[in-house]
Amino acid sequence: MTHQTLSIALIGAGRTGTPLLKDLMQYSYIEIVGVADIDSDSPGMRLAKDKSIPCFTQPMDLVREAGEVDILVEVSGDRSLKNTIKAYYEETGNRKTLIMHDLIARLLISLCDRSPHLIPSFHPEDEGIG
Repeated sequence: MTHQTLSIALIGAGRTGTPLLKDLMQYSYIEIVGVADIDSDSPGMRLAKDKSIPCFTQPMDLVREAGEVDILVEVSGDRSLKNTIKAYYEETGNRKTLIMHDLIARLLISLCDRSPHLIPSFHPEDEGIG
């Protein structure tokens, strides 16, 4: 039996990213390769630093450094960032990395918390990749 490890990078370490980061860090089969937030003192950035996870204040620096990760969680609320990341992946031929949308992150957090309701969006204008 083989054991698979998922590599995950996280952009947005605030209200959505921090609880997701806490949940993901609980599993040995998940490797958090880096966290990015423009606020170097956000709760998720502090947590990542405490756990010696590489931190970036420029999201594209994380994208470039992380390379072809399994999942890139993008919950920053920056509507233009997803398109920038998508263009970069097309440019570099990255066909491996899945970009995870805010809605999926909220679903995972809700499931982990066993919440009877989906947690609210802090970025309702974020409609995903155009």
